[in-house]
Amino acid sequence: MNIQQPTTDPAPLPDPTNYLTVPQVAYALKLSQETVWRMTRSGRLDSYRVGNGRGKVRIPRDAFRAYLAATGLPAGLSDVAAAAPSSSRERSPWATPHR
Repeated sequence: MNIQQPTTDPAPLPDPTNYLTVPQVAYALKLSQETVWRMTRSGRLDSYRVGNGRGKVRIPRDAFRAYLAATGLPAGLSDVAAAAPSSSRERSPWATPHR
């Protein structure tokens, strides 16, 4: 007897280079990171988790662009987010040095 298994292709993995981090989005929108976290948890901003345990949240650039379009914010904020530090531990490229 020849039983065929159904073929279901796994969902494609997100492109690891085509995402933004929570600090980047918070920087671009001039919001706190906690506010961006709430936006992802509530579903207002699409995101996915990577890593083990709690993992890290990543926001696809396309999802961020869609959010900007839906809220009427300038599309250029996507470029601002991409240029922002990907971690809250990094210095902003626009920060003034402390004296």
